[in-house]
Amino acid sequence: MTASFSRWGPLLRRPIDLGWARLRAPYATALGLCFAVLALRSHARLFQAHLWAEDGAVFLADALAHGLGATLIPYAGYLHIVPRLLAWGLSLLPIEAFALGLAFVILAINAAVFALIARVRFRWLVPHDGVRVLAAMALCFLPGTWEVTGNLANLHSILFYAVMLVALQDLERPLGIADGVVLLAAASSAGEGVLLAPVFLLRGLMRWRDGRPLREVLWEGLAVGVLTVPAGVNMVLFRQSGMPASDFAHWPLSRMAEHLWNTFNVRYVLHPVLGDGGTLSYFRRPLAVRIGVACGFIAVLVLGLRRVPARPRVLLLAACACVFLLIPLTWYVRSGSAEYPTFGRFWDPGVVEDRYMLFALPAGIVLWVAALERFRSLFAAGLCVAVMVLAYPRWAFEPWGSERDWARTAHLIRAARETPGAEAFVPINPTGWSVFVRGAPRQGP
Repeated sequence: MTASFSRWGPLLRRPIDLGWARLRAPYATALGLCFAVLALRSHARLFQAHLWAEDGAVFLADALAHGLGATLIPYAGYLHIVPRLLAWGLSLLPIEAFALGLAFVILAINAAVFALIARVRFRWLVPHDGVRVLAAMALCFLPGTWEVTGNLANLHSILFYAVMLVALQDLERPLGIADGVVLLAAASSAGEGVLLAPVFLLRGLMRWRDGRPLREVLWEGLAVGVLTVPAGVNMVLFRQSGMPASDFAHWPLSRMAEHLWNTFNVRYVLHPVLGDGGTLSYFRRPLAVRIGVACGFIAVLVLGLRRVPARPRVLLLAACACVFLLIPLTWYVRSGSAEYPTFGRFWDPGVVEDRYMLFALPAGIVLWVAALERFRSLFAAGLCVAVMVLAYPRWAFEPWGSERDWARTAHLIRAARETPGAEAFVPINPTGWSVFVRGAPRQGP
């Protein structure tokens, strides 16, 4: 028996080789799979294409009224360059194609961002190509994607994580033109991207200490500038907008600490492993059980991260810390958001689809995948598959709302625009939102 076990033992411990450890085109593979997954999840929205909130009420309405001139019009206190450019470009098509075209374009952008983790530049963090492809797919199944995926209104939340992923790339490879385009797009449309500027400062310092060419160090400094300058503009615009800031800064420290700990615990420790139901169950357990579970998971994370090489580990932890700052920033700039049930104890399953549930979770997934991959690739791959499987109860995205007949909506928009002097409010989703359309000027007598 002992001889038999000794013969089979090495085989059982050997990693399973499916030929996916080194893929020929990992990013293209992840991009295709992510787009397919997002399109399948959004099939009802594609068959009944329509608009959501600001996609019609702000971006389409302003594109129809001002054309390309709407690009620099601020909304809610900051710039939305990319959403406005996309709305303007799509508005040049027949209006009947706008809703479906918008859905496909935004799903493609979402897939392109999530697939960034699969790039060869991330082998220093997660060496196995197949695991990174699965991690990209896992990002497509996170809570909060119900509202965030496939619309212009929440594109800034996706672009923010594009900045995070660019910041985690291999320092042996200098930032390229594609990285600059990603950062510029995010900075001009996701003001919160400035929170990751310290990570690029750290990257620049590491390159300088390594004696890398000055050009590479300056690229990191340029990335800091690209993220910081638009943020300064947005700060001025936010103050001019008159939007009320939250009273979060005046909370008692004990209350603030409780909210921050619970949010950190859910996003970085629990949900990437337990999913929706497991995390809900955790908060129903006695305090001693919760402390034990949290400490156990944190211990596994620490042990795994200690096996990650020092440089990618430092950047990963710095990025996770900066990403988490998005939560108190949101609490400050959006009045009342700190009281949302998505922040704090995870009691209500109804909050899973709220867009705020996505905040910091992509960083949590990357953190866990990097840690578990250092034990064995199979563990990290299993985690990614579990994220997708545990999301099954919310797998399909239903249509945006009651307005589902885009042909009728497009006809109303076209008719109003072609009627001299007409003004019309055309309903979209959710209930109460509409596109304001103004007709051509009346001809003189």
